[in-house]
Formats: sequence, structure tokens, C-alpha cells
Amino acid sequence: MRGQTSIASVFTPLMEPPALDPRAHALFLDFDGTLADIAPRPEDVVLAPALRQTLATLTHAMGGAVALLSGRSTSNLRGYLGGAVMHVAGIHGQELESRGLTQPSPASVAAAAAEFRALQHEGALTARIEDKTLSLALHYRHDPSAEAEVRRIAHSVAARRQLRVLEGKMVVELIAGSFDKGDALDAFMRAPAFLGRTPIMVGDDTTDEDAFTAAHRLGGFGVLVGPPRPSSASFLLASPSAVHAWLSTGLGA
Repeated sequence: MRGQTSIASVFTPLMEPPALDPRAHALFLDFDGTLADIAPRPEDVVLAPALRQTLATLTHAMGGAVALLSGRSTSNLRGYLGGAVMHVAGIHGQELESRGLTQPSPASVAAAAAEFRALQHEGALTARIEDKTLSLALHYRHDPSAEAEVRRIAHSVAARRQLRVLEGKMVVELIAGSFDKGDALDAFMRAPAFLGRTPIMVGDDTTDEDAFTAAHRLGGFGVLVGPPRPSSASFLLASPSAVHAWLSTGLGA
């Protein structure tokens, strides 16, 4: 794992990206906050059928050079995609299609889950626990005031269980394994469908920074979604709806 890019090496992107070129670009997309608006609970997220069709058409036009890189599991993502995208990386790069990129330790995640559930039962933890087997997410979208306490508890348990911590929007995730979204992007760029193309990574969260950096290193660029902030992305789109409109440019819309 390369680790997240330091603030000293980033700037604040303000310009919209150039139009997507299906003949030359390879497209990498985050899910929550990028393709879909963030909902109070992850399971409440809805992907519009029109967007699913856009992704399917883009995948065909780009010769398969479209991939999702998400913190969700690959099985969860495929439930939303309905086969629209062939290449999917889940749990921040820990799952890559049907091949694992690492030899994680699910036992450590299970032990951490037991600790969190005990704390939840005692009333000491208000976060919602999402167990993905290879990682464990603590969501506090329903109670933003709990952020400091959730993060403190997460770091304490992670240190004892030798798990990696990723902090995102209204979530803290404990991961068994050292790979990230940048590693997933690198791996896909070595696959036949992506060879010779220019990578573009579109994402909204700090967990996407590794993939922004990887895209830039391979001659491409990152696109930050949401309000401007310091990032290693080069361009900005204001919202998921702006992402949908930009994706349509690749279809000549």
C-alpha cells in the first residue's frame, strides 16, 4: 500500500474535466457519493435505471474499459449494476473481480466485530456495524455528533487487532489487508481491455485519493466529486448528477 497522498502534494481542483473519449480513456468510478447520492443507510441507496443503461452503453463503447472501485463488496455492487459493468473492485481494492489481491485475515475482522457488538450492546457505541468479512465499517450517518467517539474506538480496536483504518464520509472502516483503490486501478490497467488507454478516476472521498494518484502516475487524471477541497484530483464535478451528465458526453449526448 502506498498510503494516502499528503496535503503538501495536492491542490484544490475547480475546473470540470474534458469530455470522456470512449476510444482513448479507461474509466474508473467510485459508487457512493459519485454515481449515487449518499443515503442515511448504505442499503437505502438507489441507482437509477437510466444510469445503469448509460454504464452498460459506455462499457460497450469503451471495449470493456470501465471499472467500479468501491468500499462496498463486489457482490453488493453487482446487485446494483445488473451486469452493466464487467470489472468491479470491492472493499477498497481487497476484492478484484473473483481474484483476491491479498491474503487478508477475516479472523481479525470477526474478532473486531465481536468487540464492537459488545460495545453497542453496552450503549458505548452508537455506530451501525456493517460486516463485509474482509472489512468492518462503522457508519454514523444517522448520528454525526458521534464522529469523534466512533473514530477513537475504531482506532483503538484496530491497533489491538492489527487492522488498517480508512476514514471516509460518515464512516470508519477497519480492513484486513494492505491494498487500496490505487492498487486495484493498477491491476485493471494491466488487463487487456485497459491496455494503452488513459485512466480517469472519478470519486468523492479521501479513500479515492490513492486511485487519483495512480491515475495521474499512469498518464491520466482524477475527478473529484462534490465541494472543492485539497485533493490530488485534477478536475471537479459538483455532484453525482453532474457525473451522470459528464458520462453522457462519452455517448455524444
